[in-house]
Amino acid sequence: MRNSRHLIWFLLLLTALLLSGCNVTKYVPEGHYLLNKVKISADHKDINASKLTPYLRQMPNPKLFDAINFNVALYSLSSPDTALWINRFLRKIGDEPVVYDSVLTMASQRELKKYLVNKGFTQANVTADVSYKKRKASVHYKLQCGEPYTIRRFNYRIRNQEIRDIVLKDSSNALVRQGNRFDMELMEAERARLATLLRNHGYFYFDKEYIGFVADTNFHRQADVTLVVRPMKRIFGKNELESIPHRKYEIRDIRCYTLDQASDLQDSSAMSHLEHHDYKGIEVLTNRNFVRPRVLYNNLHLEEDSLYAQSDVEKTYAKFSALKIFKNQTISFTEVTDSARTDSTGHQLLDCSIVLTPAKAQSFSVEVEGTNNEGDFGIAGKLSYAHNNIFHGGESFKFNIRGANESLIGVRSIWDISTVASINFPTLLFPGQTRAFRHNNPANSQIYLNFGYQIRDEYTRIIAGAGMRYKWATRHNVSHQVDVVDFSYVYLPFVSEKFQSMIQKSLLRYSYENHLIMHSGYSIGFSNTSLTNAHSGFKAYGAFELGGNLLYGICKGAHATQNESGAYLIGNIPFAQYAKLDADFSFHQRIDDRNAIVYHIGGGIGIPYANSTILPFEKRYYGGGANHVRGWSARSLGPGSYNANGRIDYMRQSGDINLSANVEYRTHLVWKLELEAFLDVGNIWTLADEGQPGGQFRGDTFLKQLAFGYGIGLRFNFEYFIIRLDWGLKAYDPAQDDGQKWRFTNTWHILKDTALHFAVGYPF
Repeated sequence: MRNSRHLIWFLLLLTALLLSGCNVTKYVPEGHYLLNKVKISADHKDINASKLTPYLRQMPNPKLFDAINFNVALYSLSSPDTALWINRFLRKIGDEPVVYDSVLTMASQRELKKYLVNKGFTQANVTADVSYKKRKASVHYKLQCGEPYTIRRFNYRIRNQEIRDIVLKDSSNALVRQGNRFDMELMEAERARLATLLRNHGYFYFDKEYIGFVADTNFHRQADVTLVVRPMKRIFGKNELESIPHRKYEIRDIRCYTLDQASDLQDSSAMSHLEHHDYKGIEVLTNRNFVRPRVLYNNLHLEEDSLYAQSDVEKTYAKFSALKIFKNQTISFTEVTDSARTDSTGHQLLDCSIVLTPAKAQSFSVEVEGTNNEGDFGIAGKLSYAHNNIFHGGESFKFNIRGANESLIGVRSIWDISTVASINFPTLLFPGQTRAFRHNNPANSQIYLNFGYQIRDEYTRIIAGAGMRYKWATRHNVSHQVDVVDFSYVYLPFVSEKFQSMIQKSLLRYSYENHLIMHSGYSIGFSNTSLTNAHSGFKAYGAFELGGNLLYGICKGAHATQNESGAYLIGNIPFAQYAKLDADFSFHQRIDDRNAIVYHIGGGIGIPYANSTILPFEKRYYGGGANHVRGWSARSLGPGSYNANGRIDYMRQSGDINLSANVEYRTHLVWKLELEAFLDVGNIWTLADEGQPGGQFRGDTFLKQLAFGYGIGLRFNFEYFIIRLDWGLKAYDPAQDDGQKWRFTNTWHILKDTALHFAVGYPF
């Protein structure tokens, strides 16, 4: 098997060398050069050179791992005969070489200088040093910024007193200030910010074009800047313009149309047969009652007899979209032109029309998927039904049933049948809520039932559960979840004698007895990145869970029956009592459009107490698998240095403590395909001695028990979902004997020291 390992690495290395060694200048015309590398440097700390690539008019071909010209090498493997499919295929998935163009280099210099001037560096100079080597060109843009212009004084010239008061009151949020650089990009952003601010204060027609800046630059590298708000322009007569003051607008009437299709508005026959409803001052006209008027009212941020605010319109769009029951939604305003065009305050009036059409409410789906359970491959099928508007208020009902044979080619028998039914309400199911509370605290409530039936050689297990949870999101991409209550009953009608004898003298036996689990919990998550994010960002997650405390208090107060180990019983069944804490953090460092490095660290601990001596099996951690240390298959790592002697001992290979850290380099290959190289470290441990030698967590030994893995992976990135295949290899195996822990010896085995993982989504 040592030869097998050498053969694998030889083939990987040979493939990389062949592709990197291809003549990437094959299709570069004679006398020209392949653009190989571009670098930007600046001599001022305020200029981030790494963010200036969008201003360049020519960039080199992207490289694999930012080093290998893989895509150009693929293109170069083709021949000029495009009649052959293989040549067309290679050119389609590869990249045509970028030929250095001096004209585009000069255009890039101009764009970079224009950028610096807009940033206040009016005396900036940009040079381009071009070096040539073996028909390849490298360009180094050097930005000599010089001393920037700064704002000596900043003033406002606003004749409209109401507008002036609004602007000055919000001046703490101003982007342009005295002492800043004379940055025209910031000034443009300030124009847009103030226009939005004023539209949120009733100025319906206000636009950033009414805002300008006047600069007096008769000072040494300084300028006095004045922000000016110009009056509104209106056409009258024969295309003549007149200046009029900006006016505030107030909403007079709100009318909601819930129609079968938007074109019904132009159908006089359909409009004449509309039903009319009035709910708390909002008129609802409909020819299809697919949503209750109360739901429209509760999700509407617009108010009659209140000033127009753009933010209210945006919030209403967001709330309606979140219901997921509308195919089309349009909010429009019409200025009142009759005799009642102004109200008692002198504000102009607007009428609001909202047009809503229904989305498809019901759906069925059938899915077939491959499974990988502890190294055994199998097949699963799932039938799902969903109704996104079951009570005409955006309540979604989902039901699915799944059946799987998870060991088609293995020697074990693993059958799994499960079903889940849930109803999601687009509000917080809690008494006493006001409309204002709902607006400021958007939340969902979910009630669910689940049932699972598992058949293994060792046991048969039935899990039935029910629960309720709240979910909501706050500003800055923070999400929250409260598991109000989750109740599960675990019943084992059959446990084999062999299995019972294996765990009889271990704490693990409590995980394979009938038991109840009742817990509540809270989790919080933050993310400023996504599958399609083009910037660096991070994700953080934390969760806390408590189980059994309420039941314990009731049983203790009622002097309930206890078993021989002192655990309280409910209906002759013990219940679990524990606390569990989890945390997870990942940072996505973007190198360029096609390369990124992702760092991840995660951990958790579960502590049984009072009514329990061990965590329920469903709450324990396992090592290895597609999202942990990928050199090990799922449930084959740990706890600690425990050695299962080459077999997967999933009963014993679980723990109370989990720790993992990962680094993954991601690079775009071709088409939707990405290539990854990764390093993983981690393990699991038990808190008590459960009969696994070396499995208990100890402060003086746990670092030596960390497992190390490495490997490569492929990702099919379809933007909104990821399919991945990871091949992990063991680097350091704490379960091996001394001298064999580092798996670079002649005992390396391709089957025992590697693992293949198929999964959906990124691991972190």
